[in-house]
Amino acid sequence: MEKELLADWFKQKLSEETGTSKDEILLDAPIESYRLDSLSAISLTQDLEDLVGFYIEPNIFSEFETIDAVIEWILKKEK
Repeated sequence: MEKELLADWFKQKLSEETGTSKDEILLDAPIESYRLDSLSAISLTQDLEDLVGFYIEPNIFSEFETIDAVIEWILKKEK
């Protein structure tokens, strides 16, 4: 999977969850700045699992500081 695809996917999903424009989603901003509640985080994790095809711990978004860091983790795990 390519980094650009993951970045676009995250921007779209975060935009849907937060009501923020995709253009305003910064993947290097702290994840907590998007104020995802636990249900949103679990839903996002499940959708992410469907996209990448492997299990992801439900607390992934509390383990990493930014979405960029999550993307890098996914890319390394795929190799």
